[in-house]
Amino acid sequence: MKKLLLLILLPVFIQTDEIELTVSGAQQALMPIAIIVFDETNTELNEVVSVIKKNLEFTDQFKPYIIQQNKELPKKELRQFIKNLNTTETPLAICIKNPSPGIIEWRLYDTTECIMLQGKKYTNKKTLDRIKAYAITDDIWKTLTGNDGFFSSRIAYCKDLTDKKGHAIRKVYIADFDGSHEEVIVDLPTICVAPRWHPHHPYITYSEYANTNVRLMSVSLNKKRTILSNFDGINMLASFSDDNHTMMYCSSQGSGSCQIYLSKNDSLKRCTNNSGNNTSPIFINETHICFCSDFQTGNPQVYIANIQTGHLQRITHGGYCTSPSYSKKTNKIAYHKMIQGTMQIMIYDCATKTHVQITKNRGNKHDASWSLCGTQLLFAHELPGKNSRLCILNLLTHKTKYISNGSEQYSYPHWSGYYETFPLLEK
Repeated sequence: MKKLLLLILLPVFIQTDEIELTVSGAQQALMPIAIIVFDETNTELNEVVSVIKKNLEFTDQFKPYIIQQNKELPKKELRQFIKNLNTTETPLAICIKNPSPGIIEWRLYDTTECIMLQGKKYTNKKTLDRIKAYAITDDIWKTLTGNDGFFSSRIAYCKDLTDKKGHAIRKVYIADFDGSHEEVIVDLPTICVAPRWHPHHPYITYSEYANTNVRLMSVSLNKKRTILSNFDGINMLASFSDDNHTMMYCSSQGSGSCQIYLSKNDSLKRCTNNSGNNTSPIFINETHICFCSDFQTGNPQVYIANIQTGHLQRITHGGYCTSPSYSKKTNKIAYHKMIQGTMQIMIYDCATKTHVQITKNRGNKHDASWSLCGTQLLFAHELPGKNSRLCILNLLTHKTKYISNGSEQYSYPHWSGYYETFPLLEK
């Protein structure tokens, strides 16, 4: 039996959990929420409110509507106004105003007793209106659901195009969480694949087809590109440790077999040593990683390994399993498995060691990526005979929605974390 060398040589431990193929999700009524605007002629305020409304609708849990007021109400009248909303079966209200240019104040109320649940003032005058709206929605979402928001994050992905000579090229783009405000960040006459946001700093790693290899690159928000790994063969799929001191990626180094490498303090250490292909490495924590390998069965399976002890655990058994993505918030791994000829999304709970199939519909799903809050999954969905589109699965409501058009081919989506400033391209 083949063995995997993971820093030191240890026997392979095979887990025997049975895979559960169940999914359920109760339908729920959307909760009405009033957004009260105290200045109906204020362009800045109305733009912010419009985006907040759109964001809340995106969650599939709220039914927001806007109430325009031409001026701010006195405290006593406001209290009665809010309490009257409860008689119309609107349990929540957001009061929002713009006391001076660039400053937004908002308050979230329970209309039953007119109790303020949360409120804040945003004073960054240079911030774009939609970014203010994202920050406000994040706070509202956190207050109402207990979950961190995902509205201030961005996504990266690839899109297929053709150049003037008709040659196929693939560029890297970034966009807001819902696919809006698209910006091209890698615009080269070649094939670029597998963008991944760095978890702590606003830049992206990706792989770029060069004349003799596929090299691992990084690109910053000013579009400056840096070579991270340039060995022969392929160099792909960087992942970074929580302490930001270690980068992990897969590389064939011209041997034909892809292995996992750790790069730390200008030192490169090989983690795997087998005749199979080892791909899609991700950090779970400082000592554990997850990756795919076909070294045992000939088809890719998902493994968890301790990079200090060399202990290896295979968590999938049979089939064709690819592209793991780990959520620190939920301690779960999303991955893809071929089921009756279709790639579906599975979730493995690292605590209970159970598997659940969460998609069962037609069309292959690829490259699932968690939102930082662990409530949303972004992936590429490709129906037979159609272009692959970006799709988001809401794990709270079990509803999915497309966030890209069907006229272009999208691939390799990846969700960012939160950064000190919203990651816009530098002009």
